Amino acid sequence: MRLRQRLTARRLEARKRGDGGFTLLEVTTACMLLGLSSASVFGGLFIVIHTSRINADQARVEAVLSSAADRLAGWAYTPCPAASGTGSYLDVAQAAAGTVGWAGSTVVITQIKYFDPSSVTTPWADSNNASGSGCNPNVSATSPRTLQKITVKVTTPSGSYSRQLEVVKNNVIPAVVS
Repeated sequence: MRLRQRLTARRLEARKRGDGGFTLLEVTTACMLLGLSSASVFGGLFIVIHTSRINADQARVEAVLSSAADRLAGWAYTPCPAASGTGSYLDVAQAAAGTVGWAGSTVVITQIKYFDPSSVTTPWADSNNASGSGCNPNVSATSPRTLQKITVKVTTPSGSYSRQLEVVKNNVIPAVVS
């Protein structure tokens, strides 16, 4: 009996001091508010991480595209690039994917066109041969269709972003001054 009186007395003192604890409704409301605020914070964090990943992929595509264009511009002119095996324009362009650690298959050459100065309506032809079909391996600086327009396309490994660029090459060799 005495124990019961002491507990009751302690409870009365606790109520007077304001240490009565929390009700179930107060605890549930606090947990719901904490959950809602946590969900909004984590949702925002997810969006920031996802956006950062997209921007990083776009930057890598631009870096590979720039590297491929530089490599193609510095590579030796090839009159029949589709017919050449190892060392073709595609091999050179695909080597640029290694600058960001991607597989070479992320870089493709979608088309190669040849400038035809004699045509006003369609100045870019599908062949370098003036007769219209086939490839002329003897194209030189003095013959028509020495300019090549090479379209390079780079796609992220996930396939989420791609971009293409056109590189124009020529067979004009600068004169050596002695």
